[in-house]
Amino acid sequence: MSKRVKREEGDVWTEKGKTWTIKNGIKKTVTKFDEVRKTFLTPLCCPDCGKKMSKNWDAKFWKTHRTCFDCVINLEHEIRTQGRWKEYEQAKMSVNAAAFLKEVKETLEDYAGSSKEDTYVTEKGKVEKWSNPDNKVIRQYIDTEIEKLEEKVKKLNER
Repeated sequence: MSKRVKREEGDVWTEKGKTWTIKNGIKKTVTKFDEVRKTFLTPLCCPDCGKKMSKNWDAKFWKTHRTCFDCVINLEHEIRTQGRWKEYEQAKMSVNAAAFLKEVKETLEDYAGSSKEDTYVTEKGKVEKWSNPDNKVIRQYIDTEIEKLEEKVKKLNER
């Protein structure tokens, strides 16, 4: 016969291969997606100021700044009054440019990888074999474009 264990709020334990916790008096499983879910969901209150995050702008600013709209406005006002706006602006632009470069690289690499294949499936489900002699030209063009973008991002970061 199994022993009955009294669990308290916040306890975490493993039972029958699952991880469990008690939150708000309710027993629930802990999944590997809980942390991912936290990053995408907008909280009810701002973690910095504690105000209710109900404005449309709050959700948008949560995704980029991890705080509410009012806190971002206050932070940026403080940065402007301290005379550090140019550095702040430059840092934001550098981060955005790096993210854009990464996305473009991934897209071009994916395209280069898919252009190697010589079989394609039509809308009707028929498999067709195509000749693709220009794969080296495509690869060279993609590499050149990536180098140009990397140079632009490097110049942006040097400003």
